[in-house]
Amino acid sequence: MLNPKVLPPATQAVPSKLAVWADQSGTPYLVQQQPDGSTTFTPLETVLAQARPQTTTRVTTYRDPLNMLLLGFVVVFGLVLGGYFIGFVAGTTGQRVVLVPSTPVCNTHRSSFLFWSTENKECQ
Repeated sequence: MLNPKVLPPATQAVPSKLAVWADQSGTPYLVQQQPDGSTTFTPLETVLAQARPQTTTRVTTYRDPLNMLLLGFVVVFGLVLGGYFIGFVAGTTGQRVVLVPSTPVCNTHRSSFLFWSTENKECQ
């Protein structure tokens, strides 16, 4: 099956050598060298008049689904990273919060009765 994204190869039977030349009066000519070695001079106005109009091609908005999925992931990932970056910049310009580790405050309760003793530690 042919791939619709591939253009057909350009077909030209024999490569021709083209050049534009102007005579002393300033009239431009298309100079074309034929395969047999002869050279033809054609006024450029007639060549342009005989040129066939270019065919218009329809531009489709078809996109490959996998490419669109990957593009969607990249956009979402970029938005998330952008949000983190904005939060980081806002945090560095605003109030800073510093956490200083400290020892916990603990209360120890000891009780004993004859040979039995217990110890409870409550930390906040």
